[in-house]
Amino acid sequence: MTTTQLLDILRAHLATFELPQPCSVHLIPFLSTENVTAQLARPTPPQTRSALLAWAETLTEVTAGAWRLPSGESVHLSVLGHLPGGAPIRIYTGVAFTEHGIGAELAPGASTTMPLATLRQWITEEVRS
Repeated sequence: MTTTQLLDILRAHLATFELPQPCSVHLIPFLSTENVTAQLARPTPPQTRSALLAWAETLTEVTAGAWRLPSGESVHLSVLGHLPGGAPIRIYTGVAFTEHGIGAELAPGASTTMPLATLRQWITEEVRS
């Protein structure tokens, strides 16, 4: 798939769904490993979490992940899935680490993959706190 094809797929997806706009997009068209990576802006924690889940609702074959930075200061949350046409996409953002927040069980530098339902549960529990 070419860069132009990946851009067209992403453009069509953004035109079809009312999604929070990414602040950066990386396209990697290379034989069978083409993919799109998009970073979401972090205006406020609730908006960040809502944006990530909004994107997840529009993808297929969705999984989620969390990675706590080695410094321990923040946790990067990601949603991995496929755009129409099968192009893989990874949407990610960061949240500040707190002892009782999202990814609290992760040691600095640790990562985990999870079903989307687990990410939703983390977000729901943090909103209630």
